[in-house]
Amino acid sequence: RLPLAILAASFLMQVLPVDALVPYIGPQSGLMGMAIASVLGGLLPGGPMTSFPIALVILQGGAGLPQIVALISGWSIFALHRVLAYEAPIMGWRFAALRLAASLVLPVAAGILAEALLAVMP
Repeated sequence: RLPLAILAASFLMQVLPVDALVPYIGPQSGLMGMAIASVLGGLLPGGPMTSFPIALVILQGGAGLPQIVALISGWSIFALHRVLAYEAPIMGWRFAALRLAASLVLPVAAGILAEALLAVMP
């Protein structure tokens, strides 16, 4: 699977408008960049074979590492496609809204923690 994901990332590098996205989630974008990356992550469709190559392309295009942590965390926690296809129909809209609201700050918190860890890591 890994070779296919790397191949997919190289193809995505050619078609994604990474240059237009990096100013919003670049290393200097701070908390706002982490919030934007969290929302973007929640909107990414598909599983890890599509989401991780997209994150890799954005990272290689100049995004900040804490922002990519927030993006992947947003994908893991919010995943709109899973909420619409599974969670809301099975558990109900009230539960889905409660879970999403309760976990709203988690991707940004992961980005902040990643930023703090990067500051103390050699």
